[in-house]
Amino acid sequence: MRTIGVIGGMGPAAAADFYARVVTTHGALCDQDHPPCIMYSATQVPDRTAFLLGNGGADPTPELVASVNLVEAAGADFIAIPCNSAHAFLASMRAAVSIPILDMIALVSAEVVRGVPQARYVGVLAASGSVKVGLYDKSLKKHGLVPLYPDFEVQDEIMAAIKDVKAGGASEISDQRLIAAAKHLCDKGADSLIMGCTEVPLALAAEDSPVVAIDGNQTLVDTTLRLSLRQFDFEEILHAIR
Repeated sequence: MRTIGVIGGMGPAAAADFYARVVTTHGALCDQDHPPCIMYSATQVPDRTAFLLGNGGADPTPELVASVNLVEAAGADFIAIPCNSAHAFLASMRAAVSIPILDMIALVSAEVVRGVPQARYVGVLAASGSVKVGLYDKSLKKHGLVPLYPDFEVQDEIMAAIKDVKAGGASEISDQRLIAAAKHLCDKGADSLIMGCTEVPLALAAEDSPVVAIDGNQTLVDTTLRLSLRQFDFEEILHAIR
């Protein structure tokens, strides 16, 4: 098996959820069936949203680069990062290491095509920084999909729900905020949704969405496991998401 490298801590609950799914998804029967994993909780990385919004936040790039360097040096064969907004800095991280780093944004966009073949208009539930820079735009449009984003006041509600999860866990209020945001996007014409922040699936159950909602956390877990278990190579992943 290939050794998985994980850059977590953005936020910690989302990274814990990612690893819990790695453990439970592939049906291991004993310790030795589980893939080896090196996990680094990089909680010192500056807030990605604050920087992407131009609110005076520090640039996360140096800490992200240091984190992937650390995990590579520890012996990881490839890296997964359960944080959507960190992928705004993917090019810099890839340039700093010699091992593959999975592109969560491309993987999730491809999963929309696979999982919802009739999809055309994709609502994106994401952090405000990811929305501002159009993190999903290029990848979705490459597949002929049209990204839809919430109105400003609804986006504020999404961020409030994300902050709730980061502050200690989902609540009924955060759940209701995200359900309302999902309905809002459907009212705008969305025929599918992307949970485009790793905190969102921790508060919004897929069955509470009016349309099929692609869980980015699970998409990243599935690809991570297949790569670790040598069910396919990194080059095959690149081909699949083109």
